[in-house]
Amino acid sequence: MYKIVEVALQEDLSQFSRLLWQKKITHRIVRLEESQVLTVPSREAILPATRLFEQWHRGEIHPGAEDGADFSAYFQPAESVRRFLKAFFRAPVTLSLIVVCLVMALAAPLGDMNSLARALLFPDFSFGTRIIDLERVLENFTVIHLLRMVSPVLLHDGIIHLAFNMLWLWEFGRRIEAAQPSWMMLPLVLAIALVSNTAQYLYAGTFYFGGMSGVVYGLFGYIWMWQLFFPQKRLGLPPGLIVALLALLAIMSFINLERVADTAHLGGLLAGVVYGAFTATIGRIRYKV
Repeated sequence: MYKIVEVALQEDLSQFSRLLWQKKITHRIVRLEESQVLTVPSREAILPATRLFEQWHRGEIHPGAEDGADFSAYFQPAESVRRFLKAFFRAPVTLSLIVVCLVMALAAPLGDMNSLARALLFPDFSFGTRIIDLERVLENFTVIHLLRMVSPVLLHDGIIHLAFNMLWLWEFGRRIEAAQPSWMMLPLVLAIALVSNTAQYLYAGTFYFGGMSGVVYGLFGYIWMWQLFFPQKRLGLPPGLIVALLALLAIMSFINLERVADTAHLGGLLAGVVYGAFTATIGRIRYKV
C-alpha cells in the first residue's frame, strides 16, 4: 500500500473517501494513535489520488450526489479481461500454472480422489509391493511415469491449501518473470517439481500427496540464491520474508503435521537453492560481473 496523505484524527475523510470511490480509485483509511493515513494499492493510483485530495481540500471538487457504490461500476467484465491479459503478458508461465491448478481443484480434488486425480498421482514404482527395485523401474519406465512424477503439483486438498499455494506462486513467479525471460520459468518449475515430489515419495512411502508448496519453496530458494550470487539482477526478497519462510519450514518439519508434505517442502527448497546458485553463477560468468 502507498501512503497518499496523513491527517489528524479529527479531520473527516468520509466525503473524500466517497469521492475516491466515485472515481473508481481503491483505497484504505487506517486510524493510528494520533493520526489517520489514507493509502492506495498501486503506484498508478498515487498521482490521481493526490491531485483529488489537493482539489478536495481546497474545496474545488466534491463527491457527486450518487452513491458511487454500484457493484457493476467496479467489476466490469471488459476491464477484468483487460487486467487479466495485462497480468498474463507480464507473467505468462506463472499465471498459466495458477489457472491450471484452479481448474484441477474443481476437476480433480485431492480430497475426493476421483479417476482424474488418481491419474495425476505420483507413480507407484514398487508396482504394488513395498519394495522399489531400481532395475525393474528402469525396465518399465515410460514418458507417462515421468509426467506423473511432476503432475502431483497440480492437485490440492481444499480451498485453504489452494489459496495459500497460489498466492505464493504468484508472488515468487511474477518476480522471476519480471527479471528473467519467461521461458526460464518452465524448466525451473519442472525441475523443482520432479525433485520435491520424488523426495516426498521416497521418504513418506506413499504416492497420495499433492500441492504446489514444494515448488513454491523451490522458487523461494531460487530467488534467494540469485539475490546472494547475482544481486545486480534485482531478483531479491526482503530479509524478513526470508527468515519467516525458513522459520515456517522449520516449524512445519518439527511438528510434523500428517497432511503436510514436509519432505516435498525441503526437497523443493534444496532443488531451488542448487538450481539458483548454479544459474546465478553462470550468469555472473557470462556477464563478467
